[in-house]
Amino acid sequence: MPDIRLATFNCENLMMRCDFRRAGIRNARQQLTDVDSPLVAEQVDTAFDVLSEDDRTLTARALAATGAEVCALQEVENLVTLTAFDRRYIAEWTGSPFDQRVLHEGNDSRGIDVALLSRLPVSFQRSHARKTFGRLGVRPPVGLTVNDYAFRRDCLEVDVVKDGRVLTLFVCHFKSMHGGRRKTRAVRQAEAAAVRRVVSLRFEAPEAADWVILGDFNDYCEVDGQRVSDCGLGPLLDDGFAVDLAPRAIADPLDRWTHHFTEEDTYGALDHMLVSPRLAAQNPAAGMEVIRAGSPYHAARYTGFRYPGIGWFEPKASDHCPLVASIKFEGQALNP
Repeated sequence: MPDIRLATFNCENLMMRCDFRRAGIRNARQQLTDVDSPLVAEQVDTAFDVLSEDDRTLTARALAATGAEVCALQEVENLVTLTAFDRRYIAEWTGSPFDQRVLHEGNDSRGIDVALLSRLPVSFQRSHARKTFGRLGVRPPVGLTVNDYAFRRDCLEVDVVKDGRVLTLFVCHFKSMHGGRRKTRAVRQAEAAAVRRVVSLRFEAPEAADWVILGDFNDYCEVDGQRVSDCGLGPLLDDGFAVDLAPRAIADPLDRWTHHFTEEDTYGALDHMLVSPRLAAQNPAAGMEVIRAGSPYHAARYTGFRYPGIGWFEPKASDHCPLVASIKFEGQALNP
């Protein structure tokens, strides 16, 4: 049975920062966003400086510390930016860039997308950014219609292959809490229902398949170690459709946080790995870790080692911490 090292990380505004006017290319930002070929992205990467130095060095170091073979990322601007980050920053800490990069343009008004880096072969990839509530048969939240897109960013579906076996990943980044957690919760609940529908359309018997839903869900099931009853992930978790890996992998509830809420000085997990019931049964004690060495010092609950250069608020690796787990899976044979 293969064992995969899998991470999820919100990189916080992994966006291009160069002055495109000085580059002398008309509409350069839009042209780079339109690049959807990994080969072209690598060629563009040799010509542009697109990332801020201090934060991105720390971001790359935190991601490298996961030791992951496959990394789900959130808040990445485009494939060119992802390629530059991988080749120029991550490779400095891991020794080599990742073999595969996946990004499809999503729906976010800021242009931040979900993405995947993999050292394992990617046998299938599909974006669900253009799926509407109506197409998925999901009831839209108040204020939206059946013709609206179901995902604020995307639900990126990717198959990775290890030892000839396939594991399916669904990379997500749900609606933020901006405007208030309770006021925005219905949107996240609708997104969760839409993800459930996507998984159910892929697998005839989802409970008997191997899959992981992971990413930044912008909602928590615990705050400061205390369970909450109004989590927006209910459509995925309430009836056991998916299983949150963290409570079974990290015993201390005070050690599961991946994000510090500065204004309220609270600690919660916005980043999750939700696995199928079959995968949960195969991993009764999965190894999981939160990498916090890139956290700013204002996240004072963490008192361990921090990377040189970390500041009180910035520089920092991100406002989130990478979450990484080692997961055993059986999966389907690539060519059954």
